[in-house]
Amino acid sequence: MNQTTNGRILIVDDDEAYLASLRRIMRGHFDVVTTKDPVQALKIFEFQGPFAVVISDYRMPFMNGIELFSRIQNLDKQVQRIMLTGHAELQMAIDAINHGKINAFLTKPIPATSIRSIVIDSIQAYNQSQGSHSRLTSISDNPAAYRLPKSTDRELCVPLTVKEKEVLALLAKGFSNDEISAELHITVGTVKSHMNNLFGKLEVNSRSKVVAKGLELGLIKT
Repeated sequence: MNQTTNGRILIVDDDEAYLASLRRIMRGHFDVVTTKDPVQALKIFEFQGPFAVVISDYRMPFMNGIELFSRIQNLDKQVQRIMLTGHAELQMAIDAINHGKINAFLTKPIPATSIRSIVIDSIQAYNQSQGSHSRLTSISDNPAAYRLPKSTDRELCVPLTVKEKEVLALLAKGFSNDEISAELHITVGTVKSHMNNLFGKLEVNSRSKVVAKGLELGLIKT
C-alpha cells in the first residue's frame, strides 16, 4: 500500500441499514468506503488503501471485528481501529483495548456528532504517526497502561466530583459537548473544564480513553 497521509475511512458492518446510516453521517465530511463483508473489507484495505481509520462492528458472519482488526493490523500497524459494540459487549471492548487490538470503541446507538468527533481525532492521530515515521503513543502502543488494575488498586477511589461523574457517565453514552451541556444545564466551557479534570485525574488524553479507564475502574455503571 502507498504509505501517504490521508483521511480515508473504511466502514464494515453486516447490518446494511446501519451501514447506510453511517454512510449518511459521514457523507460530505470524509472520504468513505463501506462494505458489509469483513472478508471483502480485507481485500479493500490491502488493494485500495491506505486508510487512516477502519470502523467495524463486532458481531459479523465469517469473521468478527476483533479478528478483522488483527489481520488489518498485520497490514498496517498505524491504522486507527474503532469498534462498534452493543451494550452487552463493553467488557469485550475493554479487553480488546487492553491487548492493543483496537484504539477505541463506541456503543450503539451513536450520536452523529460523537462519531464524527472521534473519527477526526483518529485521522489526526494516524496522520501524525505517518508524518513522524514513528508509532503514535496510544492505547495500542502501550497496552499495559490500560490493563485492569490489581484488585487492591481497583478498591482505591479516584476522587471525582459529582459533576465530573455525571459528565463521565454521559461521555460513556456517546454524548457530545453540546448534548452534555444541555443535559446538565451547564455551559460548553464548563463541560470542557470538567473533561480536562477527568483527563488529568484518570491520566488519559482522549474521550474514548477516559471512558475506557472509567469502565475499568468501576466509575461508570454498566
